[in-house]
Amino acid sequence: MDYSNLPIFATADVVVCGGGTAGAFAAKAAADQGKDVLIIEQFGSLGGTATNGLVLPIMHTHIPENPQCSYISKIVHERMQAIGAANETGRNFDPLMLKVVLETICDEAGVRMLFHTFIADVLVVDGKIDAVVVANKSGLGLIKGKIFIDGTGDGDICVRAGAEYNKGNPDLNGKNQPISLRYIVSNVDTEALGKFIHETIEKTGKNYGSSYHDGQVYLAVCAGDKWTFAELFDEAIANGDLHEDDKAYWQGFVVTGRPNCVAFNNPEFFDETDATDPDVLTKTQIKGKQRILRQMQFYKKYFKGFENAYVSDIAAMVGIRESRNIVTEYVLSASDLIRRVKFDDMFCQSNYPVDIHGKVLKCENLGEPVDDGKPWYEIPYRSLGVKGIDNLFITGRCLGAEFLAQSSLRVQHSVRASGEAAGIAASIALDNNILPKEVDGVTVRNIMIEKGADFVL
Repeated sequence: MDYSNLPIFATADVVVCGGGTAGAFAAKAAADQGKDVLIIEQFGSLGGTATNGLVLPIMHTHIPENPQCSYISKIVHERMQAIGAANETGRNFDPLMLKVVLETICDEAGVRMLFHTFIADVLVVDGKIDAVVVANKSGLGLIKGKIFIDGTGDGDICVRAGAEYNKGNPDLNGKNQPISLRYIVSNVDTEALGKFIHETIEKTGKNYGSSYHDGQVYLAVCAGDKWTFAELFDEAIANGDLHEDDKAYWQGFVVTGRPNCVAFNNPEFFDETDATDPDVLTKTQIKGKQRILRQMQFYKKYFKGFENAYVSDIAAMVGIRESRNIVTEYVLSASDLIRRVKFDDMFCQSNYPVDIHGKVLKCENLGEPVDDGKPWYEIPYRSLGVKGIDNLFITGRCLGAEFLAQSSLRVQHSVRASGEAAGIAASIALDNNILPKEVDGVTVRNIMIEKGADFVL
């Protein structure tokens, strides 16, 4: 399509496409290195899945001391704690306040942000992206840059630029992981709920998946009868107050900074799961809200503590665990993860487990963990450089990894580190007039460490 007559809306050294977690960290990191940076974001805030998707808490790395492999994470944690919006570990947080903090640190670094803008197409010239075509209230226009960072979460820029990708579980004909629509319930009497949790544990003799201690509520039920509240769900299903899918995955926890609130990681959808299909996303939003109302009535009827509670927030974004996996200079394999392979050019360390919803795992014949006294795997810098596109990085949950490996690295600390590494690498490439794939990943990590990132070395 000919876009030659479109106006140029903006230019920048580094154009970050998508202002989610990875995109925000990429923009901040590049700006900290002195680069002119622009973020393009379809919503009205930064943070993506963590904020507009209400995805909390941040998962633990499962490495002692929980290294975050990111200096920006430290900045975010300090800012969030200062306003009472995160607990002392930083893992539990208020998603609304995270929007403010991410936007503030990017603004202070000089990042330009263009919200309510959708990227419609990509212009590639001689193996490099020249511009992206955007649509907003001003109409159609071009945004030009020297280096582009794809932070869309689904690899949209990579795909429109012609990059290769894989999609879904190869054991299930490419089906993606289940998707969710999360929500928050306010005005919960958490003390009464806590007593009810303890009463139910005593009544059923099942102490699994639910707890209450020092005001901290945790609730969970999945398929099977071992869960504390499994019988309660079965009763509601038999009475017609719930459906079987409501029991298939249900999880709730308190929110730091919001007293008497419980955030729910559900309802979950197991059948139509293609996050790149707008019809699926639309249906999930509509059917998800209907399920949320059904679940809310269930709480009021069967639980204690929800008598005066109400739904205070429903995620603006569908909760996506996995969609496309972009082919990069190096694709992290399932075997790399299982065997805990180490890389000289690594930018992130993690021992977060394989986390695939809705299926029985098949991890046989992938090798055994190497007993090197370092029980974690590493993600190499080469997994950020998009193969075939010379000035494009991929960050976030769809960086270069096979399906099983992606199920582990899709969590917050990994995607934060990926954005930070890409932003620094983009700056190095520009300063030295080299391609992103020619940047030394060791240098990238050393800069992250110099700025305060924690690694186990």
